Amino acid sequence: MYPTQALSRVLAAQPVLDAIERDHGAPRAAFEHLTIGQSLSGQVKSLAKGIALVDVAGQTVAMRLPHPTQPGDTLRLRFAGHMPQAVFLLEAPEAAAADDAPQLSATARLLSDLVQRLPERNALPTLAPPLPLFDQPGAGPAEMALALRTALVRSGLFYESHLANWAVGLDSLDGLMQEPQNRLAAAENARAASLSATTQTLSEAPADGEQKPLNPMLALLSQQLQVLESPQFAWRGELWPGQPLAWEVRQEPETGHGEKGASAGDDAARSWESRLELTLPRLGKLTVHLRLDAERAFSIRIAPERPEAEALLQCDQGRLLTRMSEAGCALQRFTVYRDADA
Repeated sequence: MYPTQALSRVLAAQPVLDAIERDHGAPRAAFEHLTIGQSLSGQVKSLAKGIALVDVAGQTVAMRLPHPTQPGDTLRLRFAGHMPQAVFLLEAPEAAAADDAPQLSATARLLSDLVQRLPERNALPTLAPPLPLFDQPGAGPAEMALALRTALVRSGLFYESHLANWAVGLDSLDGLMQEPQNRLAAAENARAASLSATTQTLSEAPADGEQKPLNPMLALLSQQLQVLESPQFAWRGELWPGQPLAWEVRQEPETGHGEKGASAGDDAARSWESRLELTLPRLGKLTVHLRLDAERAFSIRIAPERPEAEALLQCDQGRLLTRMSEAGCALQRFTVYRDADA
């Protein structure tokens, strides 16, 4: 069934007959030479009582036009065939040029704007929490691991997945309310309640030639798009005041041959790589490379910046391996050495 707007642009053309043709009762066959879909133009010659006389391909025909026209106006038409009289599809003059171009939905325009404002494609989407994870040093490994996991899980990057889990009882409402999508929405609602519409409009209006800053929610959405396109991200913050940590995670690209135990589209069976940079009081700057393979086994390489730190780590390697085993890490390989690209 055609929409009303489309039907209003379907025009039946009634040939205007002279006296001889009317007397013989045999109207001339009009537009026999046209093919269905052919484009042509028509010129409005006169208007009377809602009927327009239009010159089309050398024929004068009567039409009822769906929008106001004036004598002399040019119409863009497309021949649709005989049913049994000639029928044309009309393109409104003011919309003809626009109709020839692709039309984008509001969502498509939003995504297009986001893509234009994204960082460089090789830049990692980066999470930067405003506060340290702990108020002071002294947290144990399990507590620190939980804090890092929570910082990632409640970062907002995976909000839609968590929302789907909540709908089937696999996530808590309290957890969802901790994510930026809900915290930012709550803050915006509070702000809107305290400001009048006029004041808010004036305060948010950018100066001439100045681009309005990207809304935090749109900035987060752009990061989600980046993570979907290339599964990798970075976390840069402080474990406690004065103890920075840079943490990067990425999914290894598929080789095309698959991995042992992995099936197509099985994210859980793919390999992940992680890179951490931190500076410790006794060991100095360390770069830690971790790889979790499809068999859920770890390969770990620690690259210290200082030579004395390398010797200290080598000496304590046995204790490190024991602690990792106690934490449930299945180690495939563990190495400590300095290299140029650490």
